[in-house]
Amino acid sequence: MKKDQRFKVILELCQTKKKVYTEEIMECCHCSIATVRRDLQEMEDNHMIQRFHGGALQINANELPMFYKSVDHYEEKDRIARKACEQIKDHQVIYLDAGSSTFEMIKYIYSKDITVVTIGIPHVIELMNRNIKTIVLPGLVYKQTEAISGKITVDALSSYHFDCAFMGVNGIDEVHQITTTNKWEAKVKEKVIKQSDRSFILADHTKFHKVYPLQYAKLSDVTCISCISPIKMKYIKT
Repeated sequence: MKKDQRFKVILELCQTKKKVYTEEIMECCHCSIATVRRDLQEMEDNHMIQRFHGGALQINANELPMFYKSVDHYEEKDRIARKACEQIKDHQVIYLDAGSSTFEMIKYIYSKDITVVTIGIPHVIELMNRNIKTIVLPGLVYKQTEAISGKITVDALSSYHFDCAFMGVNGIDEVHQITTTNKWEAKVKEKVIKQSDRSFILADHTKFHKVYPLQYAKLSDVTCISCISPIKMKYIKT
């Protein structure tokens, strides 16, 4: 089993059991105790889990690291990313949110002479590799989400106007609308929508009928790019 697959299994065990022991991880991952120890050390260093003598504990249940998200439902996210990039036209200024779904978009951006504004740390590197003109918003860097956020970020957004914005989402629900987990993340997304002609959220099937503490948009504020359409709102289907 590859390392990224082992990481995913360990995170899922921690989510399910809250506390998981080394022997269980060895059995589920079909690997040695030395491999488990190395994996747990690396995961703790990246704030993915908390180690204890003999195993690992779940941390931050509300927000998983981008590493985990990037390997989860990859094919579905890839289809959504392709469809999202069809919305980008030449010479536009676009906003690209942090997160795994928007990150997958970058390799499919072929529009000419565009400017991308982003808060995603991995996104910046990938955009540079594609020679895409990129502006990074100021703010506090959050290691867990690999994103920039905070009051400085919200204030800086007032200087921008976007032809279109592409955002990730934690929860979509008919009653509670569009929700997320973090106060500043919610404020950034809310501000981006106000500054954009068109706002899109990229949603795999796991995001529907989920509710998180902070609402940042109504269903009518955004268009959802998804493989499914289980809730009444505007969609672009893949």
